Amino acid sequence: MRWLISGGEIVLGMALLVGLWLLIAALRPPKGTLQERRIVRFPGAWIIIGLPLTAWFGAAVSLIAIGLGILH
Repeated sequence: MRWLISGGEIVLGMALLVGLWLLIAALRPPKGTLQERRIVRFPGAWIIIGLPLTAWFGAAVSLIAIGLGILH
């Protein structure tokens, strides 16, 4: 029952995930365009985009875990 008190972290973690997903959807070029094909072909783009996404996802999951009382 203690995890119910810390519901703010869960909401913050979920808001972070949803906000990140919306940001990626807004910044992504339209499918099939030349710009999208260049991004996909450039291997460094996966590193430049993938590392921050991994960090943000980890932060969101950590907030959720703290809210649930898994991490103290």
